[in-house]
Amino acid sequence: MSLLKSIDFLLESADEPIRYRVLREFVKNERAAKEIEVEFLENAVVALWLNNLKPETPPQRHSMEHGSFDFCLENALLKAVQLGLHGGLPQMVNAVQYYIDKLETETTDGANRCNTLGIIENLLTLAGVNHAVVRKNMLASLDELYNFVCMGNYDIYISDEEREKLKAVPAIWKNRKFIKRRLVEKYGYCYPLIYDIVGLHKLNGTISAETDKKINAVIDYISTDEFHNTISDGYGILIAGDKKYYSMGWDPKYPGWFDVTDYMKNENAPKLLFFAQYISRYPLARKTKWFSDLLEYLGKYRSSHDIYAFPAEWLKENQGYAVQGSHISFGENRRKKNWREIESTFYMLILNNDSNLANGGNA
Repeated sequence: MSLLKSIDFLLESADEPIRYRVLREFVKNERAAKEIEVEFLENAVVALWLNNLKPETPPQRHSMEHGSFDFCLENALLKAVQLGLHGGLPQMVNAVQYYIDKLETETTDGANRCNTLGIIENLLTLAGVNHAVVRKNMLASLDELYNFVCMGNYDIYISDEEREKLKAVPAIWKNRKFIKRRLVEKYGYCYPLIYDIVGLHKLNGTISAETDKKINAVIDYISTDEFHNTISDGYGILIAGDKKYYSMGWDPKYPGWFDVTDYMKNENAPKLLFFAQYISRYPLARKTKWFSDLLEYLGKYRSSHDIYAFPAEWLKENQGYAVQGSHISFGENRRKKNWREIESTFYMLILNNDSNLANGGNA
């Protein structure tokens, strides 16, 4: 793939979000990006998601972090970054101030990661929000992850006999796997989640060799057959106490780890594309057979001019969880005849460009 050809095509053809990202992240021309910044911020899709991101004051909704709605942080901030919004913009910092305040209020000096705060810290890190409490939380979480993954332990579930003894398990969780309570008590919320994969790459090459080593250990832990054979989708259910249970969260398994081609044909291609654009920021992940198979598979959608055109259903946009592929588009005007070529080519630019690996990915 010719990156220069792709960049030229996108700068000539794309709407503001992709052009802005290309200038900042690939051409790395901040002056040129600044020249279209006002136009970018006035883009209707960008303005919509910036508004979705900012909570009401005081928040009137039940959950600002979790959920499938567009206003939930786990969707709004991922989509905002997808469109090119970042922590260097005052409008973006203003929109996420509520979450910065929440980190400052709820963060303690103790260990044990919290799922809600984990989502916040990783997504703010992804967005490039430069704040001490965000960095503090990320490094503390990484320490917990590292301490756990270094054991190489994939035996995290209770036995069937132990499961039979659990009381008052909600009917919807009867057939789910249950995580050993003693592991959580000893190591905390220590299993790598999809949000860790989304956020940790921004620390790569920016702090210390020791930090990079810990991040590599996390990626190494999930990049194995054993992880994919053993870990249940969504991890499973946490036992928080007698008759008290919680769903664990989104696991970071590679979609189609054992057969990319079969997965792309028969399952959720948008979910795989979402995962691919973040896991590709890690050097270890790029060396996997999964990644090389994916690039080979996507290569068949390339034209003779190094322009790509994925099936339209791969680039869907609907209400739902961003990590499941519900907000996979880059805001391109769908009335344009070549919108698929533009978004598909930008995806391939992201996947084929490894120059971002040293500084943690997108700026």
